[in-house]
Amino acid sequence: MQLETEEVASGVTKAKLTGRLDIDGAHRIDLHFNVLAGSRRALIVDMAGVTFVASMGLRTLMLGFKAVASKNGKAVILSPTPEVQDVLVSSGIDMLAPIVFSLPDAIAAVVG
Repeated sequence: MQLETEEVASGVTKAKLTGRLDIDGAHRIDLHFNVLAGSRRALIVDMAGVTFVASMGLRTLMLGFKAVASKNGKAVILSPTPEVQDVLVSSGIDMLAPIVFSLPDAIAAVVG
């Protein structure tokens, strides 16, 4: 699992995840993702490159999204694959961070 970040608009950070968000993948990004989420109020999590999500990965996402929300911030999930989207929706993660499919929509969702 890889985590890359970039500023995509003023005050808006995109975290691009690539690989398997299983127990090993979650362990690799957990600290960095939580620090990132704890310090941002507008976070886009690009999951287009995520091929698999397990319970530990869901935990990492949930804690990060709750950290953003605790600062009255907003987070969204960008472009998950259909398989990953099914897991996110069935687990309820999309209630913490809505799923969107374009970067302009993602920016609008976390800024507006």
